[in-house]
Amino acid sequence: MGISMMTYKQFSKLLERDGGRCYHCGAAGDNLVPQHRINRGMGGSKERERLSNIITLCSIVNGLLESDADVARLGREKGWKLSVYEDPLKVPVYETWSGKWWLLRDNGTRVLAPSLKG
Repeated sequence: MGISMMTYKQFSKLLERDGGRCYHCGAAGDNLVPQHRINRGMGGSKERERLSNIITLCSIVNGLLESDADVARLGREKGWKLSVYEDPLKVPVYETWSGKWWLLRDNGTRVLAPSLKG
């Protein structure tokens, strides 16, 4: 999803929730982009436009999730990429730079996930 698919207000809310940083590397700035955890597919789905399904990544990691098998595997392990059968409200997302797992909410908030082993 390019930024053009989100309004400025929606993207600002996403950045605010995610601390204005990439979940992978912690980068901040103009290279941040929205990443759908469950792919939208051709034509997209309004159900997949929920804020629990979108995270902030830097453009480099965003591109690698789709083109590099190792990064895609890491994305699945960290909750950055989900299958169509998973519920973004129930699958936590890992913030590598802080070492924290978060549960994302559709209202643009997040809460610390219960401790995960691993």
